[in-house]
Amino acid sequence: MHPSPAAVRRVRSWVRGSLRLEAGQEWAPEPAQVPTPGAPGEPAVELVEAVRRHRVAELLDAHVDALGLDPDVASGIAELRAVGRRGLMVQLLELERLHSAFGAAGLRSLAIKGPALAAQTTGDPSSRGSGDLDLVISPVDVEAACRVLEENGWRMRLGSEVSPGTWAWGHVMRSFNAFTFDGPGSTVDLHWRLDPTLHALPDFEEVWNRREAVDLGAVRVDTLCHADLLGSTSLHAAKDYWRWLRSLVDVHRIAADARTWERAFDQDPLRRLEVQTLAVTRFVVGLPANVPAEVLAELDRVPASVLTRALAAQERPVYATYPFPGVESMRALRYMLAASSTGQDRRHAVVATVLPVKTVVGIEAQSAWTGVPLTLWHRVRRLRRRSVAWARREPGARVVEPVIRTHR
Repeated sequence: MHPSPAAVRRVRSWVRGSLRLEAGQEWAPEPAQVPTPGAPGEPAVELVEAVRRHRVAELLDAHVDALGLDPDVASGIAELRAVGRRGLMVQLLELERLHSAFGAAGLRSLAIKGPALAAQTTGDPSSRGSGDLDLVISPVDVEAACRVLEENGWRMRLGSEVSPGTWAWGHVMRSFNAFTFDGPGSTVDLHWRLDPTLHALPDFEEVWNRREAVDLGAVRVDTLCHADLLGSTSLHAAKDYWRWLRSLVDVHRIAADARTWERAFDQDPLRRLEVQTLAVTRFVVGLPANVPAEVLAELDRVPASVLTRALAAQERPVYATYPFPGVESMRALRYMLAASSTGQDRRHAVVATVLPVKTVVGIEAQSAWTGVPLTLWHRVRRLRRRSVAWARREPGARVVEPVIRTHR
């Protein structure tokens, strides 16, 4: 079920109000959100689905009384919150197991997003809900980390397997930034770069040298420092076209921390997508009062089309029922070109689009002379198959995000 745009707009208003309440400010329902006597409202099931789709149950559950939510909606949110708490318990146990296994193997790792980000921004590891485990490691340690994961019960996701030492392995290492591993209790996204681009964000050694430790209760882990948190979170939100309200909540909370703005903007200016994400956040859910005036002046220059595109992305289905073939590849290319800061990055974006990682699966060639033609052949066959499915309007042609990827 996909929630109606009206339900998403209502939830967006609740998120804005909850963030004000979280900061100790007053909040009153916006005029458009006050029901007209006798007029039908959005069904509770649609509102709860909108909360689930945007992953904001943890935020709203703390403010259901102040928001004046309908009992059916409040109970639905409470149920989502309970499911999230159970999932988080498993997630923390799995993170502790991972942390111990990597430590025993002498591998450095940073836990990002998930409970680490929640603890950094709110002091509560459960404030973002549960999800995948995201680790960042050095590129030189990827093979060793893959072995550790396999020895502890995780397997590279079916349909994304590539073998170390092959051309396909090297291509994925150059063209993407993560492998996904599935296990009985969790999914692990193993990153060797923070972003699919090469230079949009700092490399592992830079962020490792600036790392912070965060206590999650069950385990104490290293994570990104506040100097790197805004850039990483902003680009991650932009890569998804700001379609999740939870990502904007993350940015709002990061912006509320004074340490975020301890930077010399003349020497360390905001990236283009940082500015756009902050502008979208201000437009959709608001920004805290401590954002510097010089930053706000930059946000004023962001085109209105960026803001309205974000609203549209939040209100449409995450996946199109009958997607046009290649649309996700074009969106990925558009993101990488927007995030790119060097000519090398732009060339890398084109190569990553022409030879996407899904098309190298199963190729055992040792050199590009053999691997590239095989990949192009796989790409043509895949495009033909999906074009036929799209023409026939087969739901099975639905585009999903790459399995060698990031999440949330």
